[in-house]
Amino acid sequence: MEDGTFDPGSDQTVAEDTPIEAPAPAPVPEIEQILAKAVRHVRAKRGGDLAAIILAGSASRNALMPHSDVDLLVLVLGKDNSHELVRVLTRNVDIRYLGVSVAEEQVQTSPRLPIILRRAQVLFELESAGSQLLHKAHARFRQGPPPLTIHEKIRLRTEVLHWLGKAEDRQAEPAVARHLLSIFLDESISAFYQLRGFWPSSPVEHLRFITQRDGALGDLLKEALSATDPADQLAAAHRIAGHLFKDIPSPARID
Repeated sequence: MEDGTFDPGSDQTVAEDTPIEAPAPAPVPEIEQILAKAVRHVRAKRGGDLAAIILAGSASRNALMPHSDVDLLVLVLGKDNSHELVRVLTRNVDIRYLGVSVAEEQVQTSPRLPIILRRAQVLFELESAGSQLLHKAHARFRQGPPPLTIHEKIRLRTEVLHWLGKAEDRQAEPAVARHLLSIFLDESISAFYQLRGFWPSSPVEHLRFITQRDGALGDLLKEALSATDPADQLAAAHRIAGHLFKDIPSPARID
């Protein structure tokens, strides 16, 4: 991510109200070999400053798809914040290195790290560094996302509507307008989670999750996503904006 937060990919997040589960079953043999080789690589590379190796993402849930990467968070001493991508057997292994203190800070401030680490597994650790981080991540997850202030809500509304306005401006260019509307829809879904105080669910679960909690918004999103005519999609987008931000005022006027 641009802010330096560990992010193992879009299929890692889970719904806020899903119970915390026990660790996933043991990985299939091929994954065990991949993990063993990856751990040996990291231990040889980092040497004395290695604190922990944590498996995150779909591999930690025993839910790898054919094209899934294996995601590792490596805790090190000091202030490292680097990234490495390697190939092990049939999988890409995405390795993010973070200083222990940086990771602990991000657990408290990042909107995603507590979700990412919620079902993670410690593969290697010294002095319980990995276990302690996961314990803090679980505690942070149970607290829920931080509530938005009214000023943050106004800014969020303005930023999302910006993309709707851009799409409306480019109606004469249907391909461009559709692209801008797709950004608006993504930002609207993200805004839903922030405004309602939910941790974000997996992208494949967005519609189900939103429809269960706000049927009207879910129906509007389905309408916008299935519309074939740009004008119909734009009209649905306006209804989404009206529904999602109906209780949030516009920025203060100074003219």
